Amino acid sequence: MGELGEAANTLGHQYVCLPAIPGERRKTTDDYRRIADTFNRIGEEAKKAGLKFAYHNHGYGLKEMDGKVPLKIILDGTDPGLVFLEMDIYWTTAGGADPVAYLDAYPDRYHLMHVKDMKQHVRFSGDGGDPNQWIELFPYMTTAGTGVLDLEAIVEKAQKSGVRHFFVEQDMVSDPDAALRTSFDYLQSLKKQ
Repeated sequence: MGELGEAANTLGHQYVCLPAIPGERRKTTDDYRRIADTFNRIGEEAKKAGLKFAYHNHGYGLKEMDGKVPLKIILDGTDPGLVFLEMDIYWTTAGGADPVAYLDAYPDRYHLMHVKDMKQHVRFSGDGGDPNQWIELFPYMTTAGTGVLDLEAIVEKAQKSGVRHFFVEQDMVSDPDAALRTSFDYLQSLKKQ
């Protein structure tokens, strides 16, 4: 963990997160098995440094490859006490997966969540592995509570399944202050129900 662990501890962070897996390291199911092994080692180092290691999923790794779902290879191949996940509900949905189903199937693995909404249900034009496919979907992002995702059900399941930290995220927005206020107010309204 070295300097990263020192910096995280100095800043008071609990988690160190990997935001993406480089494309050249996720071409085959064997690559994903190697990633799971690597994540276990990183998770062990993080634990020794007093931190938790998390992987932030994007839309790739959710479609079957050689009869296996790559994200499940990671989830099933990593130690639940060492490797946690940060679910991005927008990219999970764009990848063709159901956020609630993953939260149900892997309780206490997702500790962090990016909350954003979709103007309409959209999926990647391919497997979600190419940044151009992500960029195509940016226009469909919208402020939490103003789109079509069932955020109430997702957040409720997330709370029950062990998500500890929720982050409002909208990759592109014309008025960040208004978008943040609308998202915050919406999420506060869920809390009161």
